[in-house]
Amino acid sequence: MMSSPRSVTRRRGAEIPPVLRRWWRPALGVVVTVAILVTLRDQLPDLGSLLTVWRELDLGWAAAAVVAGFVSQVAFAEQQRLLLAALDVRLPRDSAIALTVSGAAVSMAVPAGAAVATAFTFRTFRRYGASTPVATAVTVVSGVVSMLSLALLYAGGWLVSSDLETVPWRPAVIALAVAVAGYLGWRFRSAFAPSPGSRLARFAAAAARTTAQMAAIPARRWVSIFVAGMAKWVLDLFCLAAAATACHATLGWWRIAVIYLGIQIVRQIPLTPGGTGLIEVVMLGALVAAGCSHPAAAAIVVLYRLITMWLVLLMGIPAYLWLRRDLTAESPVSPAR
Repeated sequence: MMSSPRSVTRRRGAEIPPVLRRWWRPALGVVVTVAILVTLRDQLPDLGSLLTVWRELDLGWAAAAVVAGFVSQVAFAEQQRLLLAALDVRLPRDSAIALTVSGAAVSMAVPAGAAVATAFTFRTFRRYGASTPVATAVTVVSGVVSMLSLALLYAGGWLVSSDLETVPWRPAVIALAVAVAGYLGWRFRSAFAPSPGSRLARFAAAAARTTAQMAAIPARRWVSIFVAGMAKWVLDLFCLAAAATACHATLGWWRIAVIYLGIQIVRQIPLTPGGTGLIEVVMLGALVAAGCSHPAAAAIVVLYRLITMWLVLLMGIPAYLWLRRDLTAESPVSPAR
């Protein structure tokens, strides 16, 4: 009797130890981080120089960096709250902030934290009265809006950094590429139609329902949603720039913006929780390569990560407790599945 493909797949999956399947990414992240540290060992400052920079820290700019880092979290919370409100789900502003902070802490604290944080956010949406389709739509669309907002920052930096003679061509090339892709997709849409009843067909139907729900949101509300999404990234960028200014770096804010956008690419590589280790060494190398002194670069990295990671982790448990208290006080009726 021949074994089914599913049983063969299960046996193959069973050959991989569960510990290896769970920890290979963090282990690879540690290896990559150590390799980068070995490469940059000559660029690491001595402890005395680093302490000198910290003693001369501009406390005003450091406080501005802390405020900007927190308000960046508030902006993302507002983006999700506006999306839910557009679909008739009430999420109080303080609860939205608590959900964002606690979700960010989860994503930084555990392996595969982004997936765990997404599931946590989805369940919280449901407990506040969102139906499964609405919670799914808001979870997906919120991430899409965040990525599109970051892409707009990339596009703006790309255009601003260009020479004046080449600026008019780039928007034209982008618009032409989008138009051609849209026309080809519409012209040959029947060739990509999935067979009825298939998993792809069910996914397409769910995507169509989500699109219909999003299309019902007024244009003015979309403007507010995208403004909140852009504010999240701009404030986080300002946090890094303020941290650099507090450490008396003389790079100029434009170079810091380029470094920040590069860091966001590294952040998307899910090797370690929250990019711990990988982001620090990449930031250090980028700041030194841009002309920052080694002690100042190290101080900037430490200050920025203290604000955007370790402070968020410390705020995660109080934010989660606040969210539980609010859920207990609200006691919303659980929607039908």
